[in-house]
Parts: sequence; C-alpha cells; structure tokens
Amino acid sequence: MDHQDIALADTQINTNLTDEHQTSIANEDLNEDPNEKAKENEKSKGINNANPQPNNEPVKNVANKPVKTNLTQSQNLNKYVLKVISTYKIGNYPYLMNNDYNNYNGVTSTLVYQGRIIAKAHPSRNRACHCSGITFEVFFKAMQQRNRDLGISIDNFNGMTWEELHDFMLTWYVAKGKKSVSNIAVAVEKYGLGRRITNLEEAKAGDFIDFSRENNTGHTAVFINWIRDNGKIIGFKYWSSQESTNGINYKTEYFNVLNSNSKKYGNVNINNVYIARIY
Repeated sequence: MDHQDIALADTQINTNLTDEHQTSIANEDLNEDPNEKAKENEKSKGINNANPQPNNEPVKNVANKPVKTNLTQSQNLNKYVLKVISTYKIGNYPYLMNNDYNNYNGVTSTLVYQGRIIAKAHPSRNRACHCSGITFEVFFKAMQQRNRDLGISIDNFNGMTWEELHDFMLTWYVAKGKKSVSNIAVAVEKYGLGRRITNLEEAKAGDFIDFSRENNTGHTAVFINWIRDNGKIIGFKYWSSQESTNGINYKTEYFNVLNSNSKKYGNVNINNVYIARIY
C-alpha cells in the first residue's frame, strides 16, 4: 500500500491509498502525522446467498440539506452520468496516482465551482486520472449539464457552497475517515443529493459504486450492470479508471459468493459495497 497525500484545491489532505483506491483515514490537520492513523481493515466473508444485501445502515443527513424535489428528483442523474462517460474515448485517459498532490487530484480536467478550483488536472495536460477523481469528475459534469437543461446555475448543486462541495469531495474520496463513514453514499446523503441503494436488485446503470476486495484494495466506479448465474448476482460490470486497464475503461469483477462447488466467484466483498444514486 502506498502512502500518498492528496492536495484538493486550497487544502492539503493526507490519506492512505491502495493501488486503485484509498481505503484509509485522511487528515486535514497538517500538524498531525498521517502515519499514526489506523488503516481500515476490510474483512471478507464468503456468502452463498441468492440475493445477498449489504448490511450497513443508511447515513444520517448531517448537513441538513434536503433534496430539491421540484426540479431534479423526478429526473435522476443516471442518464446524464451515462452520457458523460460516453464522451471519454477508451485509451486516451491513462491511469495515474502520483505524489504531486498540490497539482493533481485525479481528474482529467480542472474543475471550477463558484469561481474557485475544486480539483486540479495534471499540469502536463496528459488527461490522467484515478478512480476517485474520475468518478467525481463525471458526477460534477453530469450535475452541471442537468442544471443547464433545467435552467439552473451550474454553480448550484442543491444549494451547496464551495466549502460544502469540498467536504463532499473529500468524503467521496474516502478522505474523511474509515470507509464506513467516508464514501460516495455518505457524501450524497449528507448533502441531500441522493440516497444509498441497499437492495442490490434496485441498482441501475449510472449509479455510483464503491467496493472493497479481500486483498484490502478498493475502487470507485460507475455501475453498468450485474453479472448473474442462474439469476443470482455474482459480479458486476463497471466503468472507471484503473491501473489494470491503464486508465479509463469498462471492467468486470466478481463477488466472494460461493458457486455450486463451494468456490468463490471472485474477491469483491459483497458486504462492503456502497451504491449511491444522485437525484
């Protein structure tokens, strides 16, 4: 596991990252040694269940941001998310996670909200990205496009200030604490932008998914569809940026559920899946 610092806009953040996704606690206090932070231990379970469900409780909306239902809830963000990801040509956006954290935050283009930079692209303009960065970028661009279509300011994400969106991004990046309290689902529920999907059967293309593996690595992606065996969910197809595909591409992974021979289909922990839908 590589220890890396992510500099996000004006704040220097310290966080532990895996090869594809951070799984540990980030530190916004520059005087505190991040190496003293405890790393989250993602425990695996082999489950043979036709309809397994994550066992985590919904997150309280601590930011007290109600979802704006008059314009957006009847038109969730999924179709916009899928349209945005279709604009990224496979092979043109390499995977990169480096230590130049003051200048690069895992996005392919610099993102600006309310006149201030919220996330920085690589200064070389190589359009590199990593999973947390590219999924946040897709969310950001999809929100802006829907706002344009609805006649809303592109700088109005459910009334969020720049500081709130910055906190939202850190939570999305798993940079506010353990995965259980800092992930995409926590972020969207905290700021009233959507909800966590706890019933796997309700997930649909264009949702965002955050998952952990038995080898203590994790990933954030755009969910595409489930892979099934005789109707049983055993894996999923997703879109993201990962080292194994050298950047943006589609990929399929499998859960640690058991087949008829009591062997696991894969190593993704089915009890550590967070799915978020943006309204």
